Amino acid sequence: MLIYTFWVICLLLFGQKSTSSDEDYHFSDNLRLIIVIPAMNEAGVIGKTIVRFMKSTADLPNISMAIINDGSDDGTELVAKRVIAQFNCQNRVQVLTRTKPNAQQGKGSALNWAYHRLVDPRQMKPDDLARTVVGVLDADAYMTEQGYEQVLANFANHPQIDLLQTRVGMITIHNWLQLFQDIEFRVINDWIQNTRNLIHNAAASGNGQFIRVSSIRSDNPWGNALLEDFEFSTRFLLRGKHTYYASNIVVYQEAIDHILPFIRQRARWTQGGLDCLFSYWPRILRSSQINLLSKMEMTFYMFIPFITLISGLAGLYVLVYVIAHIMTCYPVVISLVLLNCIINNIIIADYRKTANLNWFVSLLSILFLGIYNYLLYPAIVIAFYKKIRGQHGWAKTVHGNKDIA
Repeated sequence: MLIYTFWVICLLLFGQKSTSSDEDYHFSDNLRLIIVIPAMNEAGVIGKTIVRFMKSTADLPNISMAIINDGSDDGTELVAKRVIAQFNCQNRVQVLTRTKPNAQQGKGSALNWAYHRLVDPRQMKPDDLARTVVGVLDADAYMTEQGYEQVLANFANHPQIDLLQTRVGMITIHNWLQLFQDIEFRVINDWIQNTRNLIHNAAASGNGQFIRVSSIRSDNPWGNALLEDFEFSTRFLLRGKHTYYASNIVVYQEAIDHILPFIRQRARWTQGGLDCLFSYWPRILRSSQINLLSKMEMTFYMFIPFITLISGLAGLYVLVYVIAHIMTCYPVVISLVLLNCIINNIIIADYRKTANLNWFVSLLSILFLGIYNYLLYPAIVIAFYKKIRGQHGWAKTVHGNKDIA
């Protein structure tokens, strides 16, 4: 609890002020935006995603979508093509199909494969490269028309931006687990990224990641770490590229509604962080392109699994000790609980600025938000176990249960 509290206090000091601007924005329709969606067994959501995309971009013909059917065996390709035919939008949405044994080799591999088919820098003029932006969205993602316009405005008005990451929120909330995910992404992750903006190392978060094509130099820009988004932005930072987080642009995604899939997702993310630690930490420390504060923050972020594992074991020991000495320890316990509730109150107050939360649910959230963090402990243990065993399979998140199309 102490480490969690210290971490949140740091975010309170530096992360609440966003550098994003809500002032009038203007964008040029000369920019071309290609949305790429990796889709492995996404029949449950892909039709709805296409419908939402067409509605949001009805007045934005310079935005197109490419769906990577990554060896799906659940009818993803059929659903996608049926909705495309229904909307007669073959000129705006296409399906790129990979087949086994080349398919299902990770999200990074799928993105690299699609990138070569959608963009050929060797055949494009420098101006066209600078005006072309590739966006990566999840198969369940949704953005508003204003969101797409603001993405284009950022790249048009700020030529120094090489990579833009948007804020993430949940589309619908039906239970406490989904609510706490929304709070985590809308508030905690937002504070983290705002802090990174201040020290110039904003990180990609996969969903809602946009890249200027002229900034890409590698033939295979995405790696195959299980945290391929953080790996991608780390590669950009090592090359001296400018990454930026836009707090005022939101991409919406599904929230996981059951604990076991949630733990599997976080175990994959944690293992991906360990991949990046072992592969990139020495390079980050030696880099002349990354400043000292950024190196410190990135080091802390990559070491969080170790810190959390140690603090979890220490917390278990402290719990046993407190129970055995409750009469002498209760003032400290009460003080820590009160401090945690104060911090949680600040988090919930920030969340209520953009979400409709009644006072009763707000109170319960303040009291129980800390419990949500304890779900990360089994995920971290699983991640370490798989890393030690050399198990690097992609346990993807399952989206949806039925399609509207």
